[in-house]
Amino acid sequence: MTDKPSIAVVGVGAIGGAMAAALGDAGHQPLLCVRTPFERLSRRFDGETRTYTHRVCTSPGELRPADWVVLCTKAHQIEGAADWLHCLIGPHTRVAVMQNGVDHIERVSAYVSPERVVPCIIFLPSKLEAPGVVEQARAGRVQVPEGEIGQALAELFGNQPAIRIVLTAGFVSTVWSKLVSNAVGGAICALAIRPLKSVAAPEVRELATRLMAEIMRVGEAEGACFPDNFIDKTLDNYRGPTGEHWTSIAVDRRDGRPMEWQARNAVVGEIGRRHGIPTPLNDALTALLAVSDAPPE
Repeated sequence: MTDKPSIAVVGVGAIGGAMAAALGDAGHQPLLCVRTPFERLSRRFDGETRTYTHRVCTSPGELRPADWVVLCTKAHQIEGAADWLHCLIGPHTRVAVMQNGVDHIERVSAYVSPERVVPCIIFLPSKLEAPGVVEQARAGRVQVPEGEIGQALAELFGNQPAIRIVLTAGFVSTVWSKLVSNAVGGAICALAIRPLKSVAAPEVRELATRLMAEIMRVGEAEGACFPDNFIDKTLDNYRGPTGEHWTSIAVDRRDGRPMEWQARNAVVGEIGRRHGIPTPLNDALTALLAVSDAPPE
């Protein structure tokens, strides 16, 4: 019988907890790397609560490199995870970066070579009720680029029903489509401290439309293609049930936690400047988010 690969999940919040539970359903026993200790991981999904006996670790200590690292911290928390990554990533370790944004590979370039990184687009409605206690509203989907390493990640998660890994041919277009939504919806909602429906409000729709078009131009320079009427369809979607959703960045601002504006908005300006594409609206929102995020003097 072939030995199971060793897996470490770094960052066991709503996303990391759901990932660790799905890996448990697939027959693995991942190591859970956390700041706040808890006794057992539990996940409620599809009317059932399951408890897992995964080992919980609060200090890198003498940990050895794992076969896989599933990185589920927020994008701005990479530096805080550095000690874990230095210990867990060896010459053959593969890293699944399960974060927002488009620069997944660049974020972990100090720890692992690009060919061993799987950038992931997460569609997973889950929330952390308490340390180690995850509520998953419905089955999640993780889109990854087509190729051998993406296939290997899909095989790691197996056929369990909670999270499906989807190999995606047009990954660049997909990841930029999500970034447009995250950058616009996240920034406006975080600054207004309101749910997504505020983005489609008559007073804001013109700003949102121009901001989306600005970011799409940068995505197109990176090779992304967007569907017809992408802007109108996205904004109209926010007027339905989706509009009641609070983005994670808005929740973080509401609750006084650091926000993820660097991977959602600052990165757009950085990439735009590389292509000579001005992004004045996005840059203005980035500046406002940065000021809002700064600790009081």
